[in-house]
Amino acid sequence: MLHKLICLENLQIGTVHFSAFVVNLDGGNTGFALFINQENDPIFIFRKEKKNEVSFHVNEDQFFWIVKNSQFTPGERQSFFAEFVEFLRLMEEKVSNYVFKREKLIRFTNSRDIVRYKYLYLTGEISSEE
Repeated sequence: MLHKLICLENLQIGTVHFSAFVVNLDGGNTGFALFINQENDPIFIFRKEKKNEVSFHVNEDQFFWIVKNSQFTPGERQSFFAEFVEFLRLMEEKVSNYVFKREKLIRFTNSRDIVRYKYLYLTGEISSEE
């Protein structure tokens, strides 16, 4: 279970409200989490997995909910995704400087995964496998 410690930022993108928090994870470790619409579980979480390495995890159920419930045009979705990536990039920078100073942060905004999530969001296509 995680506990929210410090709210770093809030931002409304389209109809989704994002809240970025420094969190306390099980075992007393510190992490970073991004929540949507007052959900209890984060859509994104950054946590130390290995010595000196922080990686991210995506709650795909929440992401797919956003994709399925978006009623915006492809152009609006493009704009919203760009705004989201810029917001997350800013949060990754803050977290890298203040929370995970000595660890290597594996960034979602620099990962190959971002291409997949962007495609899914822009097209609104979610296969039955997902």
